[in-house]
Amino acid sequence: MRAMVVVALLLGVVVTPGQRQGSQSTVDAKTRAELERARDVVWRSWFAGDSATLDRVLAGALAAGDNVDGWADRRKAIADSREFAKNGSKLVKLEFDSTAIAVHGDVAVMTARYSYTIAHRGGRQETTRGYAVEIFVHEKGAWTHPFWHLAQ
Repeated sequence: MRAMVVVALLLGVVVTPGQRQGSQSTVDAKTRAELERARDVVWRSWFAGDSATLDRVLAGALAAGDNVDGWADRRKAIADSREFAKNGSKLVKLEFDSTAIAVHGDVAVMTARYSYTIAHRGGRQETTRGYAVEIFVHEKGAWTHPFWHLAQ
């Protein structure tokens, strides 16, 4: 996991939202749409507790983390998703802005600001905002998701 982060940093592909980077401008519209769709599927599947979809789109060596709960592997990320859905919480709203994408061969790094609102059992709503760094790998004709880090 640390090796992936170091490689991404050495390649110079991690950018902040709104920052210009040469390789970012070479991302064609089709690839950008595919990556944004892949990101949307991962996030919405996680909030829905959709283990079957997560099993398909998360890479086997997933490393996921944030500055609240720490790091998780693929198994824990899927289990956390199931637990979230089991507790009766629902995704109400999901938005990304300032998305930057850098593609190097079959590896893409996406950075963006995110905002999501969830409704808890009983109706209480909670909005979370932060910054996401996500890595996608194109394999077997699809983008898989081996890494993300969220900072609030």
